[in-house]
Amino acid sequence: MNKFSFNRFQKVVVRDFHNTLSLYGMSMLVMMLVPSAIWLIGLVFGLNYADADGTDLVMRHMVVIIMAYLAAAIAPLKIYNSCNLRGKGNYFAMLPATLGEKFCSMLLYCFIVSPLAVFCGAYLVDTLLTLLPFGHNKDFLWNEPQWLNSLGEEINFGLPQIVLIFATQIFSYSAVFMFANTIFKKHKFIFTVLWLMLIGYVVSIISIPILMHVDWSGSFMATIAKWVENTSPDKVLSIITWIGMLLNVLIAAVFSFFTYRRLKKMQY
Repeated sequence: MNKFSFNRFQKVVVRDFHNTLSLYGMSMLVMMLVPSAIWLIGLVFGLNYADADGTDLVMRHMVVIIMAYLAAAIAPLKIYNSCNLRGKGNYFAMLPATLGEKFCSMLLYCFIVSPLAVFCGAYLVDTLLTLLPFGHNKDFLWNEPQWLNSLGEEINFGLPQIVLIFATQIFSYSAVFMFANTIFKKHKFIFTVLWLMLIGYVVSIISIPILMHVDWSGSFMATIAKWVENTSPDKVLSIITWIGMLLNVLIAAVFSFFTYRRLKKMQY
């Protein structure tokens, strides 16, 4: 049974779908309804988030996107919580499928299904609230604010780039939490966040002194500054975007590999 079988993979996907509904469905629903909670708070307290420059749209977009990020991070901790636990982990280990098939299903639900479902659900909730004749939602989320329209005249940054950045960030976040799910046995989300904060703190302690001693007026930095000055904003933004996406893909690939290795060596 070492060879990948689409039929077995399909059965694992169906089983993971039922597990997602039972173990993660309520949490996903809560995240989908967060826009309605913010809308209700604004309605009750008479808050008006709308602004002429589109601040309201930006805030609502950020809420939907943050919920999708959160869904991607929590998905492995909810759906596959017991994969590294003695006794309970036997369920995952004894599934009639190869580790590759189970791992591909895990990637599917953590990277795509869960965040996409929450994103679409939260987007739909916001749209329904905008249809109401009362409340602070004046424009639909697909309407672009004025400042973004004016920026678009100078920089060509469209929907495909936004989707790619969004997707690769989702993959990297979820992969980190997938790996953490195989390390920690209790309070997995809190421990993962604390460890990430600790790592960020250590990196900042190391990097700040280094950056302070960098000769920013040197020939190398002068060459970069000259290149930026002589290059169109489109090209600069495109290069920065691609570097960011490649880093996200690299993080996702590395932590996915480590997760697979951890699951392969797991002792139940």
